[in-house]
Amino acid sequence: MSGFSTDQVFKSREELMEWVRNTGRSLGYAIVTKRSKAKNGYVSKVVLMCDRGGVYKSDKDSSRETGPRKINCPFEMVGKFSKKNGSWTLKVKPGEHNHPPGEYMEGHPILKRLTPNEHQLVAELTGKGVFPKDILGVIKERDENNVSTIKNIYNARDKIRATDHKGKSLMEVLMSHLNDKGYTFEISTNRVSNMLEDLFFVPKISYKYFLDFPHVLLMDVTYNTNKYKLPFLEIVGVTSTNKTISIAFAVMRKETEEKYLWALNCLKSTLDERSMQQPRVIVTDRELALMNACEKVFPNATRLLCRWHVSQSIFRNCKSFFTTDHDWKIFNIMWNALVESQTWTSFLQNYKQLQSMLIHHQDN
Repeated sequence: MSGFSTDQVFKSREELMEWVRNTGRSLGYAIVTKRSKAKNGYVSKVVLMCDRGGVYKSDKDSSRETGPRKINCPFEMVGKFSKKNGSWTLKVKPGEHNHPPGEYMEGHPILKRLTPNEHQLVAELTGKGVFPKDILGVIKERDENNVSTIKNIYNARDKIRATDHKGKSLMEVLMSHLNDKGYTFEISTNRVSNMLEDLFFVPKISYKYFLDFPHVLLMDVTYNTNKYKLPFLEIVGVTSTNKTISIAFAVMRKETEEKYLWALNCLKSTLDERSMQQPRVIVTDRELALMNACEKVFPNATRLLCRWHVSQSIFRNCKSFFTTDHDWKIFNIMWNALVESQTWTSFLQNYKQLQSMLIHHQDN
């Protein structure tokens, strides 16, 4: 007698499918839907089969070598809905599995799928900003037999977004998200086409961060990190424990002083409207257009070059002047000591030592 044989009555098709899934997993078999029958928009019958049932269709153009998962297994079951009782029953059709049960069920794609309840959980946790890996952890904590992967979580999130965005343009989705999440944002459009060119936005939580740590801002532009390959300006603060915190962002059409001025003026007006302190120090790389814009918008702020970019420049341009690895290592130690100087006195002392070392190296 098949382990799937049961006289149990199920309140819904979902409950029936959950029972089939769990029973199959315990027996070493994965069950999938072969076909279903709907009447007046409601499914009243579902035919289930082993996931190794059926045969592969020939694909002459395919060069992939795949294992024979489909081996025409004849095992099938039928779930029927009784309108009279308002419930579902399950019957096993004649025909047994033509293969032994699986020892490890993780390889069955059907078992990796999320249940309706798990899919709903993904939607709820995604709306709360929970990371995919943490969502997967919650699901596995609730069901120790769950074999879903991080890819299943990403796929579920994509489906949820597609449903939420249905019938909306990308611009409508963007504006809706910014408004719903409480972002402060400004846009710049093309005067001729009226198309969006630049976007500046500040997350709601960033104001609290900046109130706590208003003194230092780091600004940097990343490239080719978004769908439209546009320059992305990140403005971050620094905590008392040297951790970075997101303050504001801008997506810009071009990296020109005019665009940087627009973004930084948006930042300044946002701070002024809330009577918040202006930054005392601004750190950038040697992007001259950005440096000029910082000087014009925040003239009282001290402007510094990012030491990571300085170090990278030194590595690229200075290593060739040292003939041995030992001399290069000594230089790096002394340079790092200079950069890490905690006081003006120690800075001058480390500077003189580095200068003396370089003069001695040049003489030799």
